[in-house]
Amino acid sequence: MCGRLTLHTPVLDWLMEFFPAYGEIGQGQIGQGEFWPQRIAAMAQKLPGIFEPRYNIAPTQAVLAVRQFQADAEPRLEAIRWGLVPPWADSLKIAYSLINARAETIEEKPTYKPLLSQGRCVLLADGYYEWKQIENPNAKPSKQTYWIHRPETQPLALACLWTSNHKALDGQPSHEPLLSTTIITTQAGPDTAPVHDRMPVILADHSALARWLSSHADWESVKDLVCPAQPGTLQTTRVTSKVNSVRNQGPELIVPETLDV
Repeated sequence: MCGRLTLHTPVLDWLMEFFPAYGEIGQGQIGQGEFWPQRIAAMAQKLPGIFEPRYNIAPTQAVLAVRQFQADAEPRLEAIRWGLVPPWADSLKIAYSLINARAETIEEKPTYKPLLSQGRCVLLADGYYEWKQIENPNAKPSKQTYWIHRPETQPLALACLWTSNHKALDGQPSHEPLLSTTIITTQAGPDTAPVHDRMPVILADHSALARWLSSHADWESVKDLVCPAQPGTLQTTRVTSKVNSVRNQGPELIVPETLDV
């Protein structure tokens, strides 16, 4: 399970890491259409704080994502609600049970199957939290919090599915459709298995991300990307249990408590 995220990497740095073809945006060469600097400015007005460093992103909050796009178009940065709210749902409550989608069953589940070819996206992150079960023969089992991240805290691209709901959710009409997402999870790789048996699917580099986001790529041509991370991709850092409360924020949440696992 993947239940909390971090994103303190500057968003433009994240975008340039995974979209190197647009690496000149810092010099103002931003293509012909609405592109990242303009999009970021507009989103910052609508969602104050969305581009500030975030150290404890929780389900049902807004996350930053890029949906599939055509080869002749520019990737579009968007804010999407974490926790899938399918088109047939009439309540937001369902999102709590759909924050993750198990890779082993997404081809079978009617909620996810229609999204596999034209409902893919990537979620911007630079780490996630996981909780390791600690057995104690003299006391109740407890859990230790770990922050899982790339070496040097490089950015992460998480493979996700997204959908749109146009209903009046919980009886409240909306002028815009609700976009929501779920993170695909798989069996843990060797880097993280000592902490937890599940992990989010991580797209290793910009070429993998380009394949995942291609609107011309059907599910059969990209499903090989849904796999555990290769050894050496991630590090696990033992951190404070203050992460457990979503009210707690700040860089102190990712300060190592002891040596890594």
